Parts: sequence; structure tokens; C-alpha cells
Amino acid sequence: MKAIILPEYNANVIRAMKSLQVSDLDIPKPKGSQVLIKVAAAPCNPSDIAFMRGGYNIQKPVPAVMGFECTGTIVETGEDPFARQMKSKRVSCFSQGTENGTWAEYFLTDYKNCLPVRDELDDEQAAAFCINPFTAFALFNMAIEKKAGAIIQNGASGQVGIFIRTLAKKRQIPVINLVRKEEHIKELSKAGEKYVLNLSDPQCEASLQKLALKNHATIAFDAVAGDTSGMILGAMPPGSELIVYGGLSGKPVGMINPLDIIFKGKTISGFNLGDWKTEVGEDHFQKVSEELQDLMIWGILATRIQGVFSLEEVQQAMEQYIRNMSSGKILFQP
Repeated sequence: MKAIILPEYNANVIRAMKSLQVSDLDIPKPKGSQVLIKVAAAPCNPSDIAFMRGGYNIQKPVPAVMGFECTGTIVETGEDPFARQMKSKRVSCFSQGTENGTWAEYFLTDYKNCLPVRDELDDEQAAAFCINPFTAFALFNMAIEKKAGAIIQNGASGQVGIFIRTLAKKRQIPVINLVRKEEHIKELSKAGEKYVLNLSDPQCEASLQKLALKNHATIAFDAVAGDTSGMILGAMPPGSELIVYGGLSGKPVGMINPLDIIFKGKTISGFNLGDWKTEVGEDHFQKVSEELQDLMIWGILATRIQGVFSLEEVQQAMEQYIRNMSSGKILFQP
């Protein structure tokens, strides 16, 4: 089979990208609870960029096949009876184990990492189904449980940000969106967003504080980290919570005023999708899967795809994605 290989980690993202190569490998054989998936489409996520740079929480022995997420059909299984029941099923899957990655013609993983998807959900949407839609759903429901009057989010033009805005509109919960580019301000304003702030504006912090207090924005979703984290938390009302679910800045969470924590009851927590899945249990996770598939099949939620590429076009694909990640995902179709 053909696969996209990372020969070694490199903190320089351009050098890491340029080192990617397509190689021929043996098709792996499933054992036990493993299943072999014939890959139909696999996306590139920010986690893949972090992985290439050696800065992700998962590190595999190199050379390693890239990719954590895909959709495809299970063509072979191990001897486990539950795995055997999955044969011939069309699935979306996500795995951060040590097995080969998804940017390949075939992907080997445990059957528990696979979600059956309905035929009405096309390959483009099924390929990116296992991470961002569930992340947005889980985060948004935290806002509901907290009875937040409004939500603050940075990385608002990204895919999770889009999903959260869509879910919030259904429940008529205001969202205060933080972005860095003028084009994103125009894009969000055109989409009907009432509150869009530019983090590059010297008045951003003051404007955010005013809106947060006015709308009782007691929860914030942080995809970026860095000094922006402290600025957001400082602008929020007493008793607020900042939930960090990404680190796009590549920097530690910073500029936290200890007085906010000590005297104003503000908190910082982290969100990890795998932990949330374990916490809610398999039955609830399946119910969420059905609900999210309905929303995607009906066109209410949709992952933006900016381009589809073959494995051999990896250099062109990665250059396009790194230049403009906010335009949507790229997909590899073996």
C-alpha cells in the first residue's frame, strides 16, 4: 500500500512538511480486536501539524505514517467477535495509538476507535466526523450546564468555532467571537454574528470586558493559549471558567492574574475529547453520534473542505493548508 511517511520530527513546520514522502509499505494484518480499513478519505488537522513538529502529546517511533482521522470501509478483522461484527461496515475513525496513521490506502486500528456512519453522510463529511463535531458538541453543552448567558471563543473562524456558533444560534445564546484578521471579521459579520472583536485592536480587551459583563459570558473556549488566555479570563465576570482545548499559538497559557483566581472564583480547565468520551459512556456517545450525523446530513453542520488531494500530491496539499488553515480542511483520497 502507499502511505505518507514522516521520516523524522522537525520543529520547523516548513522543513517538516517538505520532508513528507510517499512510500510503499506492506498492508498490515489485523489481530484480536483490530480492524483493517480501506481508506476513502483522511483529513489534515492542526494536531497533524503539531505531530510533525514533535510538539503533540502523541509521539510515534519514526519513520511514521501520518494521520489520526479517516473514513472508509472495514475489509478485514481480527478474531475478536465484536471486531468481526464490524466487517464491511462503513466507518469514521480516530486513533492516537502507535499503529500506522490514516494518510494511507489502508489503516489498522482497534474496532473501538470506529464509529459506523450512515450512507447519507458523504466521505468528505465522514472523514472529519470523529473530532471537531464532538468537540464542539461537548464544549457547547458545558456552556448549557453552566447556564452561561453568553460564550466567548477565540479561533472563532476555525471549524470548531463555526460548529459552536451554529449550535449557539439554535439555542439563541450569544457568542463573542475573537479573531485576528480583518477578513475573518468581515466573514463573521456577513454570517450574522453580532459580536466580533479583533485581537489586534488595542481596545479589544476593554471591549471584551464590556460585552462579557453585559451578556454574563461566564464560559470561554480557548483554542489558542498564549497570553490571550489571561486577557480573556481577566475580562470575564467573577465565577467564570476558561476551558483550554487547543494550543494553536504554540505557547503556554499566560498572563493569568492570580487575584482573579483567588478572589473572583475564576477557573481554568482543560478539555480532552478522549477523556470526555470515557466520562459520558458508550451509550451516550452513540446517541450524540446519531444526533450529529442527523445535523450533518440535514446540512445544519458541515465541515469546510478547501481541497481534495491524492497521496502523491502531499507537498501541494500541505502548502495550501499551512498557508490558509482557516479556509477549511484538506483531504487525502488514496
